[in-house]
Amino acid sequence: MTVTTSDAKVFKNAIKSKVKTWHSMPFTSMDEAVNFVNLEPAQQAGEVCFSHTPDGRIELMYFL
Repeated sequence: MTVTTSDAKVFKNAIKSKVKTWHSMPFTSMDEAVNFVNLEPAQQAGEVCFSHTPDGRIELMYFL
């Protein structure tokens, strides 16, 4: 399953906690991944990593 901008805010709010942990989520495009990273609370320097997958998706690892 890939995540779209419309789903991103719901997912980000669902995983907020007092203890930050690393998460991974696939996106259909870099724009979708960037939109997710910039939602409140926006990730800080060193809290996100992008990777392109062979099928063209963007795999996002983020600390939240």
